[in-house]
Amino acid sequence: MENLFKTKICLFLILGLFLSCSSGEDLKISVTDSDDTFEFFAKFNERKTRQIKRFVHTQIAPAGSVTGDYVHIEELILDDHTKIELEESPGKILIRLDKEQNSEASYHRIKSMCEKLKKVIEGK
Repeated sequence: MENLFKTKICLFLILGLFLSCSSGEDLKISVTDSDDTFEFFAKFNERKTRQIKRFVHTQIAPAGSVTGDYVHIEELILDDHTKIELEESPGKILIRLDKEQNSEASYHRIKSMCEKLKKVIEGK
């Protein structure tokens, strides 16, 4: 009887350890919208990296296509003269817009893109 109890406790501990390690969706999204900057940061499952990059690059086209596993672009100037900083790596993306260097229309364009990007990351 005591061995059965110990076995059950061990199974529950192993199951708990397995579930805590395999959740896999280490998802974090933060948006900072201050007087002078707009910043979107997301950490997501690395398996979604290609999908996320494809979405962002479609939205900012025809600014150029970026390839590779790790990309850091100090400043990217889009066709409509919007200037953003874009940093991508597997499972992470950072988009930053300086409001003082951009028009209100540029700000709204990037903010709207980030709202859609959030839904893509969350799988909605």
